[in-house]
Amino acid sequence: MKVRFQNRLLDIAKRNKALKGPCMVVLVIWLFFYHVFHALSHNLRKLTAAAGVCCIFMLTTSFTFAEDTVSDYAAYGVYVTALDGSAYEVETMDETDLGVKDGYSESGANVSADDAADMSDLEDAINRASSTDVESTSDFQSDESARIYSDESGEYVNADYADDWSLILINKQNHIPDDYEFELATIRGNVKSDVRVMPHVLEMLKAAQEDGVNLYICSPYRTPEKQKILFARKMQSYTKEGYSDEEAYELASQTVAIPGTSEHEVGLAFDFITSGYQQLDAGFAETDGGRWLKDHAEEYGFILRYPSGKEDITDIEFEPWHYRYVGEAAAREIMDRGLCLEEYDKEIGLVD
Repeated sequence: MKVRFQNRLLDIAKRNKALKGPCMVVLVIWLFFYHVFHALSHNLRKLTAAAGVCCIFMLTTSFTFAEDTVSDYAAYGVYVTALDGSAYEVETMDETDLGVKDGYSESGANVSADDAADMSDLEDAINRASSTDVESTSDFQSDESARIYSDESGEYVNADYADDWSLILINKQNHIPDDYEFELATIRGNVKSDVRVMPHVLEMLKAAQEDGVNLYICSPYRTPEKQKILFARKMQSYTKEGYSDEEAYELASQTVAIPGTSEHEVGLAFDFITSGYQQLDAGFAETDGGRWLKDHAEEYGFILRYPSGKEDITDIEFEPWHYRYVGEAAAREIMDRGLCLEEYDKEIGLVD
């Protein structure tokens, strides 16, 4: 068959010079596919065996190395991981997003010079925009007679939290102190927090699960480098829309903490999602997980850090998914009275 078809095309090409080119093209294409299918048909058993081995390998490794999936989420973006090891993607970053000015990514991969330059420009823009003094818009007054609830005595006592690490105020006006030190603890995989907070968040997750609510940690401790990347990425999205560096900086700071002012950087804060709802938006407040946290987080020392109606004080929009550890006594006082941390710390004299 091969020879007959080949001779037929050659014969047509000899008789008609105008068809010589097309005939040669058809012949080359036909010979290529002929040899490919001929080879496949004679090696069918080998190919089938190889495909079977590949399938078995993929199936076994997907279960054997489940923990690597969590690591990948940690390296490339905002991720979610549960106590049972299940992971959900919230926001993915590629290596370009993770590039910093020295060409090194958080995942350890090198990025191109152009990508590194883009990140360097963004960091310069952040520095320029943040060089001006930021004035607080807060106008609340200190309560000199502030009293808090004491777990030990069961009564209200004078507020005295000046040296309490759990009440450190971190916001646009109060950057993380240069000498601030804490020890990190690994909750699971790459999910970490301040070692003093870890048992409390685990206890809270367990309690929620016992109540039939599945809560998952999203964005636990973040390195300062990761915070810079997240903020630069958000700022870049605004500069691409035509905003100036200063305008982009201000808009970005309303949804992503300025590097050096994020509670995630000291391992005291967690973002949560719940099964069936994996978006970090206001809608989380209406989920079972959001309602459970609002009702019970104080029992484990956590507060809703950025409540609705306090935006003029916190300078951060409503974030029903973001909870911060402050200790049980303070958490009860803050949540029961509908305060934000800025108000509470001012009441007890921790800040001016």
